[in-house]
Amino acid sequence: MLKIARQRLNTILDAMRGKTIAVIGDLMLDEYIWGVVDRISPEAPVPVVDIKEETFRLGGAGNVAKNLTSLGARVHICSIVGQDRPRDIIMDMLSEQDIATAGVLTDPARRTIVKTRVIAQTQQVVRIDKENRDLIGDEVRAALMASLKQVMAGAQAVIISDYGKGVVSRELIDSIVEQAAAYGILVSVDPKERNFPHYKGVGLITPNTKELSIGAGMPIQNEDDIRRAASRIFDMLGCGMVLVTRGASGMSLFQDRATHTHIPTAARQVFDVTGAGDTVIACFTLALAAGATPIESAIIANCAAGIVVGEIGAASVAWEDLRTRCLEEIAL
Repeated sequence: MLKIARQRLNTILDAMRGKTIAVIGDLMLDEYIWGVVDRISPEAPVPVVDIKEETFRLGGAGNVAKNLTSLGARVHICSIVGQDRPRDIIMDMLSEQDIATAGVLTDPARRTIVKTRVIAQTQQVVRIDKENRDLIGDEVRAALMASLKQVMAGAQAVIISDYGKGVVSRELIDSIVEQAAAYGILVSVDPKERNFPHYKGVGLITPNTKELSIGAGMPIQNEDDIRRAASRIFDMLGCGMVLVTRGASGMSLFQDRATHTHIPTAARQVFDVTGAGDTVIACFTLALAAGATPIESAIIANCAAGIVVGEIGAASVAWEDLRTRCLEEIAL
């Protein structure tokens, strides 16, 4: 495992606290229905779940924002929600996390995205999605971009959390890249397949292996394929860095076509990879904003991802827990 000198590691982790990051993208509510199964339905060959508890978590861009605040950052989130009860639940949770919500706009014509997961004995039984994937209208996009511009001047980075639910479009990406360049701040993107050709000029893109394959337009079966695919992404987008998240194989950082660093997984146990990509982009971007090098940022983000995959559902990492794990595993 790659290491960082202890004093340098502490300096980076301390500097992460208090940085300001703007997050824009698809905000959603994750609903978890917890229960037990001890019989099969007489109506159909499906399990009968006896519900014991229902909980809610921030999903999509909300989980990115929650990861950032858990790591000590100040966060402004910009997104679109409907005029409904899930929107109210989301706004209450954002407020509890001290996430600035002036940029969360209500569009009565849309429904707030809800993903409901039914879980029995730690095993997900089914997921139910309530969503609208149509692109937001021009007026709504202009209002959303105006809200983001208000916070960009004081931010150290912007994260685009694209879940393909309609908030992120080519026009929005172009506007963000242009405005961020004017302020000299990083734009990081957690991509989705349908917008891949539009992420031109971003500073960082963090595809998983499947997204990399689709974005590059080629199958990926080995290490050479990953390198060739990353090279294609540089050619296509002219981006600054490509960070490929690879599940149990860790992650691979490409700072350019020739500079490739592989970071093996730091997970001790894996229960659920849901939201791990949110943790990676949040932690990597925040560490970079705190003065870490790209490799140092990747090592720290990999450590953070190793923590969240040990929990069920989308999770976030507390700064204190990340510091403890980093000092145990990656400090020299």
